[in-house]
Amino acid sequence: MNELITGDGYIVVEKLIPDMLIDSILAKQDTLHPVRASSNTKKYAERDEIKNLPNISVWWSQMVMDWPEVIEIAKLIHPHIDANLPEAVLYASDIVVLEPHSKWFSPHIDTPHRFKAYNYNKNLLGIQAIVALNDLDESNGATGVMPESQLQDFNINLCYQGLYNDMFMHRCVQPKLSKGSVLFYNCRLLHSSMPNPQDKARPALLLNYLNGSIIDDVKKLDNIWVSNGDNS
Repeated sequence: MNELITGDGYIVVEKLIPDMLIDSILAKQDTLHPVRASSNTKKYAERDEIKNLPNISVWWSQMVMDWPEVIEIAKLIHPHIDANLPEAVLYASDIVVLEPHSKWFSPHIDTPHRFKAYNYNKNLLGIQAIVALNDLDESNGATGVMPESQLQDFNINLCYQGLYNDMFMHRCVQPKLSKGSVLFYNCRLLHSSMPNPQDKARPALLLNYLNGSIIDDVKKLDNIWVSNGDNS
């Protein structure tokens, strides 16, 4: 059984990434800058418009796919991706940062299913990998996932409107991840960043893998390439 398709929709692989690579990424945090961000009231902005937000609760960095550490991490992750989605190609990678005392959460499905052409496609088209740069649990905003939700359809616009928030809060779990562990989940799985009550920011490395046959089409639909300064 492919756990990502017919099971809970997610798996955790413990201590997959060595501390040396994680620490090297953490040492470069000062080089990160937000290219997409949201306020605590879910007002969203990109690039220069971010300065107009009343506050920043969560933000996504520039792409880090070319960082040597991320390239090495991708090599370690690849066998686990390939075992579930042999046609997968690394599509994008950035770092998501929850600011201290962030209360932000927004249950949603992910690329490619956030686009109309793929919203209700039940095939395994993408896998998201979250690498824990620190120990993660409920106390510092470990990602929430709703088990088996990849078996349901979720309208992406209703996700953004918060229609599924109450259901998600009743059914979600926040898998504990020790530093260097990786959470893999089907991009159809309803998931969300969760509140971070800590006094310090919580970064996590994201890697998004897609079926290689759809990447050219998805890239034409996806705003992340413009927000990262790539208008091609």
